[in-house]
Amino acid sequence: MPPKKKWKEPSPQSSSEATDNTQQLSLEELYTKALKVLARRAFSTRELEQKLQHACSDSPTVERVIERLKTSGYLDDRKFAEAFIQSRLRHKAQGRSRIERDLRCRGLNPRLIREELEKAYPAEAETEPLQNALERRLRSLAPPMDAKKVSRLYNHLLRRGFPGEAIRQELRRRLKMELDLDQVE
Repeated sequence: MPPKKKWKEPSPQSSSEATDNTQQLSLEELYTKALKVLARRAFSTRELEQKLQHACSDSPTVERVIERLKTSGYLDDRKFAEAFIQSRLRHKAQGRSRIERDLRCRGLNPRLIREELEKAYPAEAETEPLQNALERRLRSLAPPMDAKKVSRLYNHLLRRGFPGEAIRQELRRRLKMELDLDQVE
């Protein structure tokens, strides 16, 4: 049996030297870094700002880079929200409340979130993603559906962001059984 690897000691670089490295980034270097970060995936303005703050502790420089990215069209919270909502609808089958919560966590303006959700995902259109999520989950469950499985299914759909009443109606319709789903919560 080969010997275990020993823990490697950190380099003797002091914390003040590490801070100096982050402060030495110029405007162009920080802009280039931001473009590389955005090339990997989309970010909201707040997320990117936080990421750049780790690289450069000079707030005015970070703000100028953010403004430059916005002006050149590389950073737009509205486009980010549209793409995020479409992605979640297509690939994750999530409810409005879950998408809204995730967008708020990413630092988007609540009014912007509501506007984009109304355009891309009206409240009336929530039944189709709910049906898709339910269908996907039912395929993985074994046939005898008892109250415990229904309860797990209900809680799974709640975590996906669907409203409780819509879940209960869809479960009653799909499973064709009258369970007391009010106690399932």
